[in-house]
Amino acid sequence: TAARATAASQVAASSGGAGASVAFRNRSNWAILSIYLSPVSQTAWGPDQLGANVLHTGETFTLTGVACDHYDLKLVDEDRDECVLRDVDICHEDAGWTIDNDDLLSCQAFTRSQQGQ
Repeated sequence: TAARATAASQVAASSGGAGASVAFRNRSNWAILSIYLSPVSQTAWGPDQLGANVLHTGETFTLTGVACDHYDLKLVDEDRDECVLRDVDICHEDAGWTIDNDDLLSCQAFTRSQQGQ
């Protein structure tokens, strides 16, 4: 199953460049409940890009119209564990991300260690 969404205007309007399409492929054992983006220059997270959707195992979610820029990215899985990636170049990663168990678990462990500081 594939889903598509257009990035929220506050994220897409952050820079004037051409929009990118970013695919999130969930190959982990956990459903992804939320995907948040924030330009690195901002401290608050943008809206949940999945909205009411859930990215189940084996599914792909494509976000379109994201302005080419550097973003912080936060994923929240079904256990409410968070995975935060900092300073991601959206246009460089235009092909998207495959989220697997190893990536999700190592990112969650790193995120927890950063929150504990």
